[in-house]
Amino acid sequence: MAVTVSKAGPYYTGSSSISFSSLRSNFRAQVKRTSSGESESFNSDTSSISASDLLRTTRNTNTNPVVPNATENANIVTSRSDWSASHFRNSIKFYYVILPSGDTVENFDIDSQSWNSNLSKNVNKVAFIDGTCGSNDVTSPAATFNATAYNLTIDVSGSILGAGGRGGGTSGAPAISGESGGNALSVTSSGGNNVVVNVKSGAQIYGGGGGGEKGETGSDGSAATCKKSQKFTQVCQQGSFIQCPSGWNQTGSGQDCCEWKRGCYANNWWKQCEEVLSTSTPQGGAGGNGGNGRGYNYQSGSLDGAEGGSVSCPSCPGGYSQSGGSCSSKGETGGLGGDWGSDGGDTNNTENGGNSGRAIAGSNYSVTGSTGPTNIKGDY
Repeated sequence: MAVTVSKAGPYYTGSSSISFSSLRSNFRAQVKRTSSGESESFNSDTSSISASDLLRTTRNTNTNPVVPNATENANIVTSRSDWSASHFRNSIKFYYVILPSGDTVENFDIDSQSWNSNLSKNVNKVAFIDGTCGSNDVTSPAATFNATAYNLTIDVSGSILGAGGRGGGTSGAPAISGESGGNALSVTSSGGNNVVVNVKSGAQIYGGGGGGEKGETGSDGSAATCKKSQKFTQVCQQGSFIQCPSGWNQTGSGQDCCEWKRGCYANNWWKQCEEVLSTSTPQGGAGGNGGNGRGYNYQSGSLDGAEGGSVSCPSCPGGYSQSGGSCSSKGETGGLGGDWGSDGGDTNNTENGGNSGRAIAGSNYSVTGSTGPTNIKGDY
């Protein structure tokens, strides 16, 4: 990451001369740049200017001070009686922090950059985000500002992309509900004033999509009855009689052996027996996992949920006749993962798809510029 700092100034370094006309141009007529690669512009200003017009303004409610309060301007006085042009040496009009185009950074902390203690002062400041900010964690915005600031513009021409939520049932996600998507940009400036997010025409500020809900488990089937009939025979033995094996019941007729002492000479006895079994109950197919939501961590690939588990039917062992029973039903396909700034899809399961992340979250900020659906996806 190569974040750079630029300033309108410093002016009058060394022993260079300081004229009222140059002070008028640099401080009253100068307009802050509109992009990181441009220079400042100047309004046409030929009106007279005096020391009273060139006092350092310390009121933080002043959104466009002629001579701003800045760390670099600490020598410029606030009272005309103490005024001197020499106090303007190394002074500035505007302050810029730039994330260049082509640079990518995760979880960009805007307020931790090199502001030289100017955030809490009224000098107009711009954070130019020309590169890409992203997040792989739905709990951490792709870019964050959390400090008291005055006259700050967050100017976005690049991309700020929140993390997508994981589908319900996938690794790390809730067992059923889809995970909510992450926020793209979080801006909180408690007590600050004039904090603006300016969205350029080519910018992308996209909240992460929510994960789809896990599909519902299919309904169970019912067990089947399995029957097998068999004739059991045994060589006659004096004083012994044939019985059906354990677990089998006699069906139909049979032939008991005569007792030898009675002079019978039957060689075998037999009985017709039947075994009755019950199959296990077929379990419903497992619900398919929900689809992952679109995000910096999942920028391409299908949003579809996984297919549900297959149908299961009762089955008797070989040689057994089968009656009754029913197959289970297939598991429901998982819910669709949400696209950028969209909720994850619901299923017939007991919970919900994940909520989408916000494009911009926080408080005490305003949004200007290109706010259509091409540039902002998610609430702001």
